[in-house]
Amino acid sequence: MQKKLNRIYDGHMQALLFWMCWLVYFASYIGRLNYSSAMPAMIGGSVITASQAGFISMVYFFAYGAGQFLNGILADRLHPGKMIFAGLFASGLLNLAMGFLSGFGMMALFWCANGYTQAMIWPPIMRIFAKMMTEERKVKYCVHITSTMAVGTLASYLLSAAMIAAAGWRFVFYAAAVCMCGAALVFWRGFAKVEAYSAKHGAAEAYGGVIEHGGVVESGNVVKYEKTTEQGKAADTGSMPFGQLLTASGLLFLLIPVVVHGVLKDGVTSWIPTYISETFMASPTLSILVTTMLPIINLTGAYAAQFMYRRFFQKQEVKTASFFFLIATGALVLLWRFSAVNMFLTAGLLSVITASMMAVNTLFVNLLPLRFEKEGRVSTVSGFLNAIAYLGCAISTYGIGVLVQHAGWQVTIFGWLAITAAAMAVCFALRNRVFTVKLTQRCTRVKEEAIHEQMDLSDRRVQPR
Repeated sequence: MQKKLNRIYDGHMQALLFWMCWLVYFASYIGRLNYSSAMPAMIGGSVITASQAGFISMVYFFAYGAGQFLNGILADRLHPGKMIFAGLFASGLLNLAMGFLSGFGMMALFWCANGYTQAMIWPPIMRIFAKMMTEERKVKYCVHITSTMAVGTLASYLLSAAMIAAAGWRFVFYAAAVCMCGAALVFWRGFAKVEAYSAKHGAAEAYGGVIEHGGVVESGNVVKYEKTTEQGKAADTGSMPFGQLLTASGLLFLLIPVVVHGVLKDGVTSWIPTYISETFMASPTLSILVTTMLPIINLTGAYAAQFMYRRFFQKQEVKTASFFFLIATGALVLLWRFSAVNMFLTAGLLSVITASMMAVNTLFVNLLPLRFEKEGRVSTVSGFLNAIAYLGCAISTYGIGVLVQHAGWQVTIFGWLAITAAAMAVCFALRNRVFTVKLTQRCTRVKEEAIHEQMDLSDRRVQPR
């Protein structure tokens, strides 16, 4: 049963709620990127082969992508705080188990399960932002939370390096388990405090305890009207099949840009160390160092997206995304033509590309789903778009390797350029479209009946006995 969330109007409580969400998403990065850090030691110790290591990584992305969609649907119906706690704590336990495993099959199974449990975290965070934050803060916090990607990536790499140097690869997973379970418990306490405040103050402050219908002012009518209106919306859009929602809102037309940005944001990033090492004969340490700096640079993309979205593109997500796809296309043209000239030029162009895709990610996965707040589908839409992006990531992680092996890096880069130009063209064609579901006449009729019901109730209460 869907749990109603009240909007919070106290700045300190909103800040506390944001930092609780920031903490859990930061901790989730420690428990997902630690495997990549431990892979060389695991392969070097003959625990798994290189191909087995790649397979384990691939099943994680598939499970994470599928989980984003499934958990997005659940997050619009279940208690978001409990869902986040369960996902992060379960992920911590799965990390703990990974430290005790040695066989490839069990590792693949447990890391696949970890992908699904980690997918239980982002969709309910989006629902919390949409339902409990004020209009002024929800967009700002949706951008600020992208900082977890940079800080979480660095923390995961540093913690993993320290554990490997001090005690071996198994302690990479043990340390992640401690961090994640601890963060889950902190979140549980903090969210309980915020929820208690919301239950006491949220709904009353939203309306000031007053609403007018037919000249009658009465606080008792507020909750009933609000619930009746939400039921009308749910009857119209909440029960709408998701396939019909995709078509009615126009989201179906965005699948190509969403997949492409997933390919470039995560799939390409995972191959950057190999690309730099093979192209410039750089040491593995230098190649990894370049990759480690990318998440920090990518943060500029998230804030650039917010700035351009508000200042120049009238808060239109797709029009703003077309601008960043244009930048990425230009950078890929230069990379394709001059990729082997200079390592620092190449690193700079790759930074522009990945930062642009972080901007697109912020627009599509963080901001666009907020348009579906009234329909009660924020988590569903965000989870679906994130799932499509990670589907692109999972396919490209394997596909890039095959393409490089058979055709070389120049052809591979041209392939990136072609799909990015296609995504830019799609976004440009859809630049003026508003992606949301319009309320139908049936929903409007339900709302009108609710108003008349409240007016009749008010008239009966004011008549003399």
